[in-house]
Amino acid sequence: MASSLHQSAFLEGFACLGDACEDTCCKGWGMQLDPVTKAKYEKQAPELLDAVTTGEAELIMKRDPQTDYCVKFAGGLCGIHQSYGTDFLGDACHFFPRSTRSLGDRTVMTAALSCPEVTRLALFGESGLTHREAAYDRLPWSLKNYLPEALDSEGALTVHRAFLEAAGAEDAPPERVMARLHAVATSLEMLDQASWPQAAGFYLKNADMRLAPPEPNPNDPFNLLHALAGLLSAAKPSPRPRLEQTIADMERALCVTLDPHTRAIITTPESFPAWQRLYGRWEREWATALRPVLARWLQAQLAIALYPFGGFGESPAERMAIIGVRFATVRLALTACCAAHDGIPPEQELIRVIQSLSRFLDHLADPTLSLSIYEETGWLRPARLRALVGDNSLQSQAQTASYGKTIAAHQL
Repeated sequence: MASSLHQSAFLEGFACLGDACEDTCCKGWGMQLDPVTKAKYEKQAPELLDAVTTGEAELIMKRDPQTDYCVKFAGGLCGIHQSYGTDFLGDACHFFPRSTRSLGDRTVMTAALSCPEVTRLALFGESGLTHREAAYDRLPWSLKNYLPEALDSEGALTVHRAFLEAAGAEDAPPERVMARLHAVATSLEMLDQASWPQAAGFYLKNADMRLAPPEPNPNDPFNLLHALAGLLSAAKPSPRPRLEQTIADMERALCVTLDPHTRAIITTPESFPAWQRLYGRWEREWATALRPVLARWLQAQLAIALYPFGGFGESPAERMAIIGVRFATVRLALTACCAAHDGIPPEQELIRVIQSLSRFLDHLADPTLSLSIYEETGWLRPARLRALVGDNSLQSQAQTASYGKTIAAHQL
């Protein structure tokens, strides 16, 4: 019997690219195997147990130590899928990049930007991040329930959808929207959760009155790159050629160098003037075309987190601050990519930048290091975060009117 759920609209057009994927999930990750699928192997296909081991999780698929691919990966495709069918794929492999969560008796599905095809559909497709009803014959054997005790399913969905709608607001650029969302998250924490369905919409509509004056810091662009390098240094070593290209573009654009061993950042007398020129070109030449992409990116982050009830961090404000730092990092990386191409890059290059960052950042296991770095730089404070994401001044009505146009209207 098919199960009904709420899914992101863009998923209607999603299909795995298989051997055409530029950055397959079959490489570099310990894909989990759920106990239900393992039991199926034991009963119906015991030969598949040779591909199962332990590692990042209690049960994972083995990877070839020479290639870092899953041992069942062959000819650009999954050997289990080809020989046994999708019923023999564990939940992680069957559903990825989809993410499925529960809000009480409601099931919500979206997908991660760590997949290149999801990035294309979510950020450049026509369907977007709105919810649509869908039916699935299979759901993950274990679904985490994010519903707070103080809310029912409909109330929680109301809050989640209010944030999604606010993230796509057409009255302001995404830099301002990002600042608004953080201000509202901070305000909601002071209220009983039972009042969130009524309060969220009101606060989001009046968020500009809650914004702290921005406190810019000239070191922020360099600290963003340094923070990313610090997280990479602490992560398990793994080849990340697409991310390394993204970082290399950022280094060149800022006239800095990252030590390949320590990830220390080395600036030059040209670094700050380079950033000033880069920022000027962003505002004059590239922002209008790319801010709709950032708006979709922001919606995607809220969707994958099932915000404000889930996400990377322990509280709505903390989670939104982390999203804000990532927003600023993506914005800087897109600016650097524009500089590398001396103009708006092809869509595939924009996908590469965003997906490479997402593949790393969206799969960090613990927020502790991220939060310690962001606290040290002051980015957890509303005034500093507002400046970091780029909301340093009010935009004219003429400017903001263009930012809300759909991505399809921009010829990138």
